Amino acid sequence: MIFCRIVIGFGLLNFIVLIVAMIQPLGIQRLEYGLPQASSLMILQGLVSAAMVYAGREKMRGSDLGQKAFPASLMSYVLWLCMTLRWMAQ
Repeated sequence: MIFCRIVIGFGLLNFIVLIVAMIQPLGIQRLEYGLPQASSLMILQGLVSAAMVYAGREKMRGSDLGQKAFPASLMSYVLWLCMTLRWMAQ
């Protein structure tokens, strides 16, 4: 239960970072993480964050969907993070 709450909080924190990056692009190394430069990554970040929040809530309710979607949402975040690191390495 506590791990689910942590994941939900982390998903909401990702939404906040996404909204801030939409308003004011974030400077990461020599790149800017904003709408014109990384729009596809930002769309994926929003989808992954929504999946993390939804799967965490469903797992806390004890539904079968939560049991299956929770690990998948965590793995999708890892894959998004790998894509972001690859984008930063350009």
